[in-house]
Amino acid sequence: MDLTPFGFNWEMNLLKINSSGFRDGFIMDKYGKRSENLKLGVPQTSFPLQWDGQPEGTQSFAIVFLDYDDIPDEGFCWIHWLACDIPKDVTSLAENASRDKANLIQGRNSWMTPLGEYGLDESITCYYGGPAPDRDHEYEVSIYALDKVLGLNKGFYLNELRKKMEGHILDTATLKGIYTG
Repeated sequence: MDLTPFGFNWEMNLLKINSSGFRDGFIMDKYGKRSENLKLGVPQTSFPLQWDGQPEGTQSFAIVFLDYDDIPDEGFCWIHWLACDIPKDVTSLAENASRDKANLIQGRNSWMTPLGEYGLDESITCYYGGPAPDRDHEYEVSIYALDKVLGLNKGFYLNELRKKMEGHILDTATLKGIYTG
């Protein structure tokens, strides 16, 4: 059996994720640096998401939106959005849910890095912070079906999410898209 660091069996994979904000393999401009909704230059409008095929026993969902192509630029994988404890009966998030859905528990994105100009401003770092590449980057948004509610608080970090999810992932699905520089 092939297990990831999260303890997930990749052979299951019935969960599917989709977004009308991704077209022909590209993330639409309005969800990144060419958005009309920027705060201190950081894109604020999260793309809509839909998913189905959750396995039996699902108690909550978590979302992770990453940019591995940022490693040569920043020296690490850029975290654009983290959310957890999405109720088991929810199968979609509307456009801008990061800002509009008051009960969405969101973690810190990489715009919080003390190396950058944004610091630890929670009005930017505990929400969706969209793509802003200088060249084309491929992004991945993953959804995790979990067998428990994690109980993390607003402002959690990716490492905390990973540790809480370990051994509790029933299935996962990933959607990839390019945002042009």
